[in-house]
Amino acid sequence: MPYKLPYLEALLSSGVLRFGEFQTKSGRLSPYFFNTGRLDTGESLGRVAGFYAEAIAAHFGPKGVMNLFGPAYKGIPLAVMTSERLSQRLGREVSFTFNRKEVKDHGEGGSLVGRGYAGGEKVVIIEDVITGGTSFRETFPILRAAGVDVVGFVVGVDREERGTDPSKSALREVEDTYGVPGLALLKMTEIVAILEEKDVLGQRWIDPPTKARIAAYRAQYGA
Repeated sequence: MPYKLPYLEALLSSGVLRFGEFQTKSGRLSPYFFNTGRLDTGESLGRVAGFYAEAIAAHFGPKGVMNLFGPAYKGIPLAVMTSERLSQRLGREVSFTFNRKEVKDHGEGGSLVGRGYAGGEKVVIIEDVITGGTSFRETFPILRAAGVDVVGFVVGVDREERGTDPSKSALREVEDTYGVPGLALLKMTEIVAILEEKDVLGQRWIDPPTKARIAAYRAQYGA
């Protein structure tokens, strides 16, 4: 897709994608790390949200997507900003909703914030990255209970790591479990292929030692 290289440049220039040694939530030592928490300005978040909107419009727009759901916490700003960009691209309103980690027992109450669901809304789940698929296993029951029609889910980067089933990637496992198509703006293999082939933003991001660490990590955890 035409947005892949500009999107990768946006990730690198904002520090969202970094190379080195990072401990993931699962305890693995990863040679790369993806953190949309670094999208801390309207400009940087808006730029990335534009790429999400482009991908969602192309893949899920024809299905009549009405709402973006952003799982707490990283999915919240992505859903909010992307709904604005997607509304502009589609020429119609696209709302957003997100969840609280804890149910609010006062005021309006409940666990969901943003557009309320009446049932039947066509929803796309929007997330930053998929590693093991935990966030989606927590999110789908919330949306199923709300009676919406989840037409797809989208992530900024697919780390292409194994899910609970060692024969499948986490993304494929979520697709198969919930019967919903997934989309990654970039896969880790695509990122590595681009950055091994040429300089991006005037520098070489993957040197031979980094390449070796990535190969070793993917041999152990890759799908």
